[in-house]
Amino acid sequence: MYTVTILFRIALSIITGIIAGFSAIYTFNRIPPKWLCDYDQEPSHEMWGERIGKKPWAVVFSLVFIAALLKLTEQGLLYAIPGLFCLWILLLIGVADKKYMIIPDQFIIALAVVSLGFIPFYDSFLSQLLGALIGGGSILMIGIIGKLLFRKETMGFGDVKLFGVIGLICGIEGIIIILMLTVFLSAIFFGFAVILGRIKMGEEQPLGPFISAGTAAYVLFQNELLHLAGLYLSLF
Repeated sequence: MYTVTILFRIALSIITGIIAGFSAIYTFNRIPPKWLCDYDQEPSHEMWGERIGKKPWAVVFSLVFIAALLKLTEQGLLYAIPGLFCLWILLLIGVADKKYMIIPDQFIIALAVVSLGFIPFYDSFLSQLLGALIGGGSILMIGIIGKLLFRKETMGFGDVKLFGVIGLICGIEGIIIILMLTVFLSAIFFGFAVILGRIKMGEEQPLGPFISAGTAAYVLFQNELLHLAGLYLSLF
């Protein structure tokens, strides 16, 4: 019986992962171009064409989703279903912000709807609400401080909204860990990029891919990250 269960998980992960990978590209290439620009702007010529090529990204995304599903299903289908939709939307958000420096409101709304699927995994909805307040409030505060220090926008409001919704998904503990992961991942990437001359100091860069990556890591490795956080706190 155990062997049958494992084989079912593998087969389900492969089939669903392939569907998720190909559908992510199909969806991103066909969303309205207006979603990918600010309210007062018109879509550029690039936004009307193929935004993501099927080669090699269809295979890459499918493999990523297959691996993610193998991990998600360890916690049961009740967790795997909203977890998969969450990762799928986060991928679209990361790609949109990387290519067009924008996080579409439609994706944030979709992520808010998906957050309802995580309610059974919390003792109280209060944790999710506080997570939203801490997430959105922290990024808003960072943006205000950055604007006062550097006299320019350092944090887009899309990032604020995204962190608020992520707080609904991951709760208080989760949003704190994701904040730390986002800072850590972005600092390493931008540091190396500056050293290698890929970007210039002070050049505006999207934060969405790092927020998405940090959130995906928490959704997939929640228990492991909470355990590590507990070990770290026990040292003090």
